Amino acid sequence: MTLAAGAGRRTEPPRAARVALIAVGAAAAALLAAVLVYPSFVLVLSSFVAGGRLSLALYAQLAADAQVYTVLLHSLVVSVAATAGGIVLGVALAWIVSRTDVPGRAAWRTALLLPYMIPPFIGAIAWVYLLSPVGYLNQIWMALTGSATPLAVVYGPVGIIGVMVLYGYPIVFLASLGVLERMNPVLEEAARMSRAGPWGVFWEITVPLMLPGLLAGALLLLMSLLGDFGIPAVIGFPARYYVLTTRIYETILNFDQRDNLNLAAALSMWLVVIAAVLLWLQRWLQRRNRFAVVGGQAGGVSLVTLGRWRYPIACGLGAFVTVSVVLPLAAILVTSLIRAYGLPPAPNNLTLAHYAEVIAVPKVPRALLNSLELAAGSATLILVLAVGFGYLLTRVRLRGSAVLDLVITIPYAIPGTVVALGMILAWLRPIPMIGLRLYDTFWIIFLAYIARFLAIGVRTVLAGLAQVQGTLEEAARISGAGPLQAFLDIVVPIIRPSLAAGWVLAFIPAVAELTLSILLFSVGNETLGVTIFGLNDEGKATLTAALAFLVTMMLLVINLASRAVLRGADGATRG
Repeated sequence: MTLAAGAGRRTEPPRAARVALIAVGAAAAALLAAVLVYPSFVLVLSSFVAGGRLSLALYAQLAADAQVYTVLLHSLVVSVAATAGGIVLGVALAWIVSRTDVPGRAAWRTALLLPYMIPPFIGAIAWVYLLSPVGYLNQIWMALTGSATPLAVVYGPVGIIGVMVLYGYPIVFLASLGVLERMNPVLEEAARMSRAGPWGVFWEITVPLMLPGLLAGALLLLMSLLGDFGIPAVIGFPARYYVLTTRIYETILNFDQRDNLNLAAALSMWLVVIAAVLLWLQRWLQRRNRFAVVGGQAGGVSLVTLGRWRYPIACGLGAFVTVSVVLPLAAILVTSLIRAYGLPPAPNNLTLAHYAEVIAVPKVPRALLNSLELAAGSATLILVLAVGFGYLLTRVRLRGSAVLDLVITIPYAIPGTVVALGMILAWLRPIPMIGLRLYDTFWIIFLAYIARFLAIGVRTVLAGLAQVQGTLEEAARISGAGPLQAFLDIVVPIIRPSLAAGWVLAFIPAVAELTLSILLFSVGNETLGVTIFGLNDEGKATLTAALAFLVTMMLLVINLASRAVLRGADGATRG
């Protein structure tokens, strides 16, 4: 702790407070070990176990399997290609809405983030409705041209890449917006005064300044796409095009003995190593980026005048939003209303019966309740842990804080398939001494959600705590308040918007989560993501669409409402 102004001695917490802090810290450390450290250790160890003994046999088996290299190549091809597309799209859109006088800039910011609010696997299902051999766009094409051949079929690597770009570019878009808004505009203004054109300023000034932050965002996107399961499963399975996540999924599903799970663990080490390298690169770039933009935003930047291109570019943005958001949502809605998938959407082929039918499926209301309980419960516990860890990382001189930060970050950086596999291997058997079994229960999904999304809560709370000066707590302590009371009375009210944002950011992705729960669910513990994926896998297109549309609308409403509430809370706090 730092000394308060005018205090001549360092105040120490009383003995009872220290004992309480140690007890709480021990409990948090035990939970951290259960959800992060132990599963990671078991995962790595299992990859070296074959026939009940330590061995490199599984790695040798994989090294001799040509299909493994094919699957690895597939993963790299689709993720790298989609990352490149996401970079181009994200940077271009961010520059347009932040640096030009295009009409409706604020509205476009929200509209261009809508794909980020739609679960990617639901987006993939929507594009199947549009571009399967009997998809709506192909039906329109064949009707207009008389051709018997579809215009395009989404199944396969090109479809995977295209859908990944549409639902991944918002990561780069947000990162680019953040850099552009913090960037000092003086250099750009100087280049314009030297009569450099808009493209010259962009390539020679803007891009070099935003490069470190842009690369960090691109690495985050690449990590996300390498670990994606839903899009390659929905679009790749029909074409028998496998990536690492879907290959691991099939290996786990087909296991009949422990060595099959260990083989999946060895296969997952490819993803772990790649994710570790990308995480190191991203952190290195983030440290470097602290000095890449000096001086902050010196003042309002003068916007590039688009002239006669102003409204054509606005129309282009409208067309893009139509393709990325409106068409997929329309495809889901129409499919949910059509009597049988494949029929033309004529008025006499439409019905609302599928909504009543899907709600009557017993596992659907159960899945909704399970998802909301898992999302709300894990978000709440994550927030409590985030406050504790955030306090330790910012207010206490804790040795090993960098290690703690890394342990919290790793489950979010590595693919969810690997996190789920670690949970299976760690908790497949009953816990010794107490006989408690977590596998095939609600609680293993709960622990996996905490492991996966804890980093989001910690990052958000840390951002809030960084804005609070330690002298405020010291002043309260000098006035007689204990450490806990000072924290609750002084710090918590100030960081309330960050606490609310942390809870929301952990809650929303958990509601329709698929990658973890598809491997961890059991009968009676289905989630919304699992239920939608299962209905789609069974070929029940209309029921899938009805449930997917309801869930998508729910998530969009929650996202937009929470953004409005958080903006209001932040404004009230600042005021």
